[in-house]
Amino acid sequence: MNLELYLDHIKDNGYRCTPQRSNILSYFIGQKNRFVTAKSVTDHLRNTMGYVSFDTVYRNLYLFKDIGIMDLTSQGGENLFHLKNEINTHEHKFICTECGNTTELNLCPMEIMDTSLNDYLIYDHKFEVYGFCPSCL
Repeated sequence: MNLELYLDHIKDNGYRCTPQRSNILSYFIGQKNRFVTAKSVTDHLRNTMGYVSFDTVYRNLYLFKDIGIMDLTSQGGENLFHLKNEINTHEHKFICTECGNTTELNLCPMEIMDTSLNDYLIYDHKFEVYGFCPSCL
């Protein structure tokens, strides 16, 4: 994962590359394919930058999701965020419910669904598998 590619994508979408945005992305790059909470991002930024509001972090995470560099899932009523390996790609994942590590799945269930839903207009989808990774077993 290259920080500059993500920052360029933010600029290409008309947004500024603030220190907070850069530090959020750096944090996710260091997480190596893990889903994390907005609170853990906020805590990290407060340790490295001083005071950063939770709302600022949350807004930026949703901005990153909206411009195609962040994935969002929900687990136990809590939103979890993950930096995409490639910008504007569509990824399916196995997510370890113990440690948050992810493994990309090399399949797309939409190949099956497209034949089952002929009369429907599908505009988006998400496929996630949950369990324990080998390290957490």
